[in-house]
Amino acid sequence: MIAYNVEKYIGEAIEGVLNQKADFEIELVISNDKSLDKTEEIVQKYIQEHEHGHWIKYKRQEKNLGSTLNYLWVLEQCQGEYIAICDGDDYWTDSLKLQKQINFLENHKEYIGSFHNRFKCDEKGNILSKSIQEVEKINLDFSGLIFTKSDIPSASVVFRKPLIFNLPKEFNKVVINGDTFLWAYLLQFGDFYFDSQVGPSVYRIHSQGLWSSKSSFEKSELSYKTYQLLDSAFPDRKSIKLQLFQIRFHLFYYAMKEKKWGKSFSYYFSNLIGLLTYPSATKVFIDFHKTLLFK
Repeated sequence: MIAYNVEKYIGEAIEGVLNQKADFEIELVISNDKSLDKTEEIVQKYIQEHEHGHWIKYKRQEKNLGSTLNYLWVLEQCQGEYIAICDGDDYWTDSLKLQKQINFLENHKEYIGSFHNRFKCDEKGNILSKSIQEVEKINLDFSGLIFTKSDIPSASVVFRKPLIFNLPKEFNKVVINGDTFLWAYLLQFGDFYFDSQVGPSVYRIHSQGLWSSKSSFEKSELSYKTYQLLDSAFPDRKSIKLQLFQIRFHLFYYAMKEKKWGKSFSYYFSNLIGLLTYPSATKVFIDFHKTLLFK
């Protein structure tokens, strides 16, 4: 669990973990990225007062690492055979979540991880949506993740830690959306299973959210950087190269809407030139223009 200035929300995130019922040991690793608010006081209170406070392994970083390096630090500290993810501003609702997902993964070794449905809420906890898209409720392999650009809810994921858990060096350069990079890495070892039997996690949209506070153009720029790094880490993957074309078209469109003319035409002509060296992207080119005509 990574945390930065989440005093309003981290209590709910911690309780979702400490309220888990399971027949195995649970360790909650929390890394406070030098928050400026009362995040630490709240974590310490749970350590001292909650009956499962001893589950918590807590670290306040001496300097601000940034979300990606803080995320990586937490992953490196996890000692268990399985890892579950929940950021400090999200939370779990199913007290048997870990038991259900790990039971499944123990009995289905062909899967490296599983995920489930997610709600969205606002800063006050009001539910804004009650489901991911129906097309995302599917099992995923590497190409499926990249082609569909599926939004796997990070707080829903449990995965089996590979025997050699060595993320590519490119992961350190990811700015925010390191989840996509982590899923792509894990899918080298098996598929992801969508588990409809687990109650939803809750993703909180708020003004300080690293992702939810970004515009569509900013999100696409960050995604583009991540997929460039994926292309470097996993070369010759057709699905990644095609997705880069798709994202550049998204950037062209969003930049046009925000009247960023220079960037807009730069992304468009990058794709035109790219077609000369990667003609397999012709279908992406045609599909985008069909969509644009009907908008």
